[in-house]
Formats: sequence, C-alpha cells, structure tokens
Amino acid sequence: MKQVAKIVIVDENDRYLLLKRSNHPRFPNDPDLPGGTIEAGEGPVRAMLREVTEEAGIVLDPKAVAEKYVGQEFSARHTMYHLYETHVQRRPDVIISWEHASYAWVSRQEFLEQVSNAVDNYMRMVYQVMTRD
Repeated sequence: MKQVAKIVIVDENDRYLLLKRSNHPRFPNDPDLPGGTIEAGEGPVRAMLREVTEEAGIVLDPKAVAEKYVGQEFSARHTMYHLYETHVQRRPDVIISWEHASYAWVSRQEFLEQVSNAVDNYMRMVYQVMTRD
C-alpha cells in the first residue's frame, strides 16, 4: 500500500510554509507541503523528515513534530495519508528542489484558501484536517 507523509511548518510569526509544485508530472503548479512517499522499510516520521530535507533543505527536530492525521478516507486510491505539524522557533532557510517552482510563508487564512483549491486529494485532506482545529 502506498503511503505519503507531509508536514505543515509554522514559523514564529504564525506563517505557514506553502510550496508550489513545478511543472511536476503529478499535479503541476498545485500548492504542496514538504514531504512525500514513504519508502520500503521507512517509518512515516523518518520518511517525512527525509523528504523535507530533500525538497526544502530544512532539517526538523523529530521531537517537535506532532501527528495531525493518519488515514485513507480522503484518498481515491486507498493511499495511507500521514499529516504532521511543527512550530519552529525561527523561520528556516528554504532551498527548494526541482519538484517545486516556488514557496511562500503565508497567513493561516491564505494557507487554507490555497489548499482548499488544490487538485491533489492530499491537499484537500489538509484543508479538512486543519479546519477541524
């Protein structure tokens, strides 16, 4: 079963990191979060931390990561979705990979607006989970 783990990163000014996909084969130009597919033998937190470093150049403290959601209810293909959140004390430098064209630190309202309009089911799940709070 395919599994995906991503994270919402919130800085000291309550700004949310939002990536924009490049002309990526899946969901081009869609809003995105750092994270990705869990590889064989990898746990979800470890995979998410690896992907965050690969995609955004950010090294996170695993002790500061909180689980927000785990499940398949939003996936059309029964992919297991893992969503995490962390609040950082200082906004990290972001170095995006080829998978993303740009990034921005946005308000919660702008974050929710953009993820609610995403094509990717994962990002629409993010909207549902983040508005439950």
